[in-house]
Amino acid sequence: MKLPRPPQFDDIADKEFRTDIILLDIIEYTLLPNERQYQCLYYLDKILRTVTGLLEVRSMVRGESVIRGSVPNGDGSYFILNPRIAGYGPLLALFLRNFLLFNNRFLDNLFDGVRTSVHHGAVIPISFMGTSNFVGEGLNVCARLIGRPVPAKARRFYDDDGNFVAVSEPAWEAFTTLFPPDKPEVQAYLEKIQFLHSRPVYIRDKHAHVPGYRLRFIDSAKLIGSAPPRAKEPALAS
Repeated sequence: MKLPRPPQFDDIADKEFRTDIILLDIIEYTLLPNERQYQCLYYLDKILRTVTGLLEVRSMVRGESVIRGSVPNGDGSYFILNPRIAGYGPLLALFLRNFLLFNNRFLDNLFDGVRTSVHHGAVIPISFMGTSNFVGEGLNVCARLIGRPVPAKARRFYDDDGNFVAVSEPAWEAFTTLFPPDKPEVQAYLEKIQFLHSRPVYIRDKHAHVPGYRLRFIDSAKLIGSAPPRAKEPALAS
């Protein structure tokens, strides 16, 4: 059987869009027994439904999904945000990481830890075996941010158990565009959650021919319990 000619980029360019992508990596997930793997995804689903419902109320996407889709990836999953709320990625990543760690103590230490990365980049939706999926460099960058050692000058943002939130430079720009740090209401919120960020650091890619990445590590109080200020304009969405 002769396969059809694959579509050229010009044929699919109109499907591509830029948004925030979050990669949530549960440390040593694939080493867990089946029951614990199931429980991890069960609780992650409950948490996502809670936080996305909150964002639907607090943001500009009422009647739309906050998360456009997810892509499983070994120890975790990518989450593709609605481009209308690009810029929420870092706060959502912090919420997910902190909420999972907070509740882990009540779940008999279901997992060893959680690492997350956030990037603002291009994705392309595609149907694979009848199921919605996504491809694109945005997902690849997220994986590379998690896969490299944390620079020494950012170690204060890296817990002893391996938990961290890494934010690429494009994702940081989207975040500070949606939530300008000089606005009083944004300053008040960030102080309330004890938001911290490292200076920009540079990491090399394991592939010599691939450029490295500038990123920041962020942290906050271990549980973000309140909604961020309402954003007035979408950030960098296209």
